[in-house]
Amino acid sequence: MSLDRLALALGLIVLGYVAYRAYGWAVLRRRVRHGLGIEEYRPGRPAILYFTDPGCAPCLTVQDPALQEVAAQFGEGLQIIKVQALEHPELTDSWGVLSLPTTFIIDSSGRPRGVNHGIARAPRLLDQLAAIGELGAARPASAKPAVVD
Repeated sequence: MSLDRLALALGLIVLGYVAYRAYGWAVLRRRVRHGLGIEEYRPGRPAILYFTDPGCAPCLTVQDPALQEVAAQFGEGLQIIKVQALEHPELTDSWGVLSLPTTFIIDSSGRPRGVNHGIARAPRLLDQLAAIGELGAARPASAKPAVVD
């Protein structure tokens, strides 16, 4: 009897995970069809759309430094668009943000290509940018990132 319950619990966990991932990809597909909805985005450069809040401890202690590290490698070749989630609930909802921090990887043509719900450290962000072919836009470390609040 306990093996049946264990199998049922594992099945529910897997089903929940699959539903969660499907929801994230559905949000990305909807953004591709309906545009980004972000005035600050400038086509021609990749971007990281970063949903945060001043009261978010993981945002301040882990995500912000990771984004600074990535921005230092890209310089002006990368846009980091910072959205205060509680100040822009309509944008937060339209992007399907369920937790903070959340980051979206946007290619240079304006298509969302990846999402991170929760903390995404610099190596992961760099891997995601490399996977969509955007590491070639890197500039010298002395250039300043484009950060929009």
